[in-house]
Amino acid sequence: RRIWLRDAGQCCLCGRVVDLCDSELDHRIALQFGGGNEETNLWTLCTECHRQKSGSETASGMPDPTLPEVSGGHGRADDIIGL
Repeated sequence: RRIWLRDAGQCCLCGRVVDLCDSELDHRIALQFGGGNEETNLWTLCTECHRQKSGSETASGMPDPTLPEVSGGHGRADDIIGL
C-alpha cells in the first residue's frame, strides 16, 4: 500500500491510474538481477506493463537499462512484499 500511495496510484511505466487491488508491486531491478526489497527498488505497475516488463527480462536474461528511476520512498519494504 505504501508503494502504491507513493506512486499516486499510477503505473510507473505507462501512467495509467490503477486501483490498489488491480495494481502489481514490482521490483524495478528483479531479485535475480541483484535488485533488493528496498522501497527505492519497488514500484507500482499495471498488469499489462508488468507482463511486458517480465517477458522482456525473461527473453533477454537481463534487466532493461532504459527503465526510469523509482521516485520517492526510503528504507526497506519487506513487510509489504506480499501485497
